[in-house]
Amino acid sequence: MTPTLYLAPLRGVTGLTFRQAFVQHMTGLNLAVAPFIATTQGPKVKPEVLKSIDPTIQPSGLPLVPQVIGKSPDQLRVMLRAMQALGYTDVDLNAGCPWPFVAKKGRGSGLLKDEKVLAEMLAAGCETLGEGHFSIKVRLGLEDKELLLKRLDTIQSFPLREICVHPRTAKQMYEGAVDLDAFARVAERVRLPLVYNGDIRTLEDFQRIHTRFPQIQRWMLGRGIVANPFLAESIQQGTDTRDMNRFLAWHETILQGYAETSFGDHSLLGHLKELWSYLAPTFQNGDRLWDSLKLTRTRLEFTRVLSLAHLRWK
Repeated sequence: MTPTLYLAPLRGVTGLTFRQAFVQHMTGLNLAVAPFIATTQGPKVKPEVLKSIDPTIQPSGLPLVPQVIGKSPDQLRVMLRAMQALGYTDVDLNAGCPWPFVAKKGRGSGLLKDEKVLAEMLAAGCETLGEGHFSIKVRLGLEDKELLLKRLDTIQSFPLREICVHPRTAKQMYEGAVDLDAFARVAERVRLPLVYNGDIRTLEDFQRIHTRFPQIQRWMLGRGIVANPFLAESIQQGTDTRDMNRFLAWHETILQGYAETSFGDHSLLGHLKELWSYLAPTFQNGDRLWDSLKLTRTRLEFTRVLSLAHLRWK
């Protein structure tokens, strides 16, 4: 069976510009989850808060599921109704963001700490959107990798569309290896459609993890597809599909997209350098290239460094 591949919601990276460039030059993804939008206070959501998911500017051919982060059921209902008004029927709840300043406030992965609040958020989502239209993205826990297992009965008491699991704790952030044994224990108990997310950086990674979990048909690609935008189609075709000319065209489209939405070179370079922090390690002499890119101060300097790099994949 052909796998269903999702684009992960990497804040500041897999936003509108990335998605537009991907659809123009790449293939293989079936769906994208948008970087999270935080709930806001008040009875209405300001239009600018939802600008990144404006359906009139989304690329065709890549369905988008908005993601929301928060801990207030009432604020969640307001946000979901605003997203419904834009035409979205499915929304995802971020219960996995590991950043301490988020988790300590009880949002993101911090939602797992308080079972009552977690249940109230899931109830609000399912009541507002209807059965099978609200989903959740989680980690194994904060420090205890068994916490998700302790919350599964609560999570599965609601008619969710699916559950996406990143098999790390929040304390790990993105360090160390994913815990596939812990994921296996979760997978054994999950009755909802299950999405795997974490450390699929190469075709070989996907094949290795898929061999262990052949029952999983939904897969989320994050840092791996940012570092190699050909990853999804390579997985779908079962072979490496990288092409330098297409890569350069993709990169030029992203550069132009960032240029159109940035205020000056400083903002533009911030976006480009974040992108290249993922891309550089995939190239020969990537460490040296990244060191040079980090020192650039203008768009012209940045593009000149790239033009002289003679890019070759490892």
